[in-house]
Amino acid sequence: MLRRLVLPVLTLLFLAATLPTPTTAVAASGSTYGNARLDQWSWLTTHNSYADEGALPPRNQSRNISQQLDDGVRGLMLDTYDVSVNPDDPYVDLMMCHSTAACFESFRGGLGRVVDFLQANEDEVVTIFLENYASRETLTQAFTDVLTAKHAQNLLFSPTKYDIDKRNWPLLRTMVADNRRLVVFQDKWADDVPVRSSSDGRLMYTWSHTVETLYDYDGRPNGCASRNGNPVGQNPMPGTSLTPLFTMNQFDSSVLNPEAKAPGDNGASLKKRIDNDCRPAAGRNPNFVAVNFYQHSDTAGVTPLSVVAELNRNAYIYPPHPALWTVNSAKQYVGQTHETYASNRCMVRGEEFSDGQGGLVTQRVCANPAPSSHQWTATKPSYDGKGFYWIKAGNGSCLTVPYNNGTPPGVGTQMFWWPCETRWSSGSQLWNVIPVDQLGGVRAYYFVNQWTGKCLTLDPATTGAKAGKVTQAACPTR
Repeated sequence: MLRRLVLPVLTLLFLAATLPTPTTAVAASGSTYGNARLDQWSWLTTHNSYADEGALPPRNQSRNISQQLDDGVRGLMLDTYDVSVNPDDPYVDLMMCHSTAACFESFRGGLGRVVDFLQANEDEVVTIFLENYASRETLTQAFTDVLTAKHAQNLLFSPTKYDIDKRNWPLLRTMVADNRRLVVFQDKWADDVPVRSSSDGRLMYTWSHTVETLYDYDGRPNGCASRNGNPVGQNPMPGTSLTPLFTMNQFDSSVLNPEAKAPGDNGASLKKRIDNDCRPAAGRNPNFVAVNFYQHSDTAGVTPLSVVAELNRNAYIYPPHPALWTVNSAKQYVGQTHETYASNRCMVRGEEFSDGQGGLVTQRVCANPAPSSHQWTATKPSYDGKGFYWIKAGNGSCLTVPYNNGTPPGVGTQMFWWPCETRWSSGSQLWNVIPVDQLGGVRAYYFVNQWTGKCLTLDPATTGAKAGKVTQAACPTR
């Protein structure tokens, strides 16, 4: 559902990339992730995800892996050990433990629940980070057993399939379409470990693909120190075109009571550390925000899950859509089609009506240099527009939805340019301006009419015409 955004009062000579990012965005229809790559999204991640009950304290979570996934957690940190089931039995099981003396449960059980979740939620991606103390044989056999038993042999991510060192991470929607939605890192061997049951699936070496902060956040009010020698701002990884995935650890692993410490780590200080320290240090948002007791916070309305959701709202990469417009330095509004970001169709002040008052708004091939008829500005109206804008043509007229005898017109109605109404607020001339990001970091905009609630839209059916239509259509929903 579209929610209106009230932008700050600005005197705009023309729209540019300086408009603030919205706190709520309208998204194009399609994948949950738009056109975002794996490295352009953020996930809530739990530290020692298995440590929810039993074994020895301290616990780091109070909900089991299945509950965590249901709640929105998408990154899991698991410690794996070879453990003898019986001193007189040669069989060794792979367990999730703090140490061999403090084991919680079998890794096969935990991995099985992750696979179950992914099979029941076909648009989701889950990442596992293994702090691994087990043998290569034990670890790969556990993956083989679970993936085979669940008929999920191709679920494991394949770095070779996507040639990530040369081509960077794939689009998330591509991973979803290919069903390569289980991403696993291991920190023990400096190669990507193949799993027998998974054709070209690999357990990727953590330090060839990721950067992260120190484990012990320790409640420091600032700082984003890196762990293991890889600077958090490193991009790309040496000798590759790969953007490393960035993990921000927001927990103190040395405290005896992690649950008592978690609320202070998970509220306002988490958001502040991302905004003031880790985003500036890395040059981008963290991909994995790792915490203890993720449901706890000391700040009303702020939790690790809400913080991550906000990161993704502001980082959503929008596919091409005819209701998206870019604005160039020549004050031209450049429309798009479903097929391409590279449209060269501009919104133009078209033919004047016979009575000499107003005229049609059309689309034409963008001109260079841009004549006055190709130029538009977004400005505050002369009265209080409640955060909405006039979109004014080069001759001072306003972009207008036809009045239609007071009945809001429907989809496909062609826009007018018309004298700006200065005596009172006229919703047919007021537009909500919503900035969004597209593939490649391009800034674009939705323009939503106050009266009709519909979006300014380039008509794809007439983009081949000398003077095509600029209309209104239902705004896409995310």
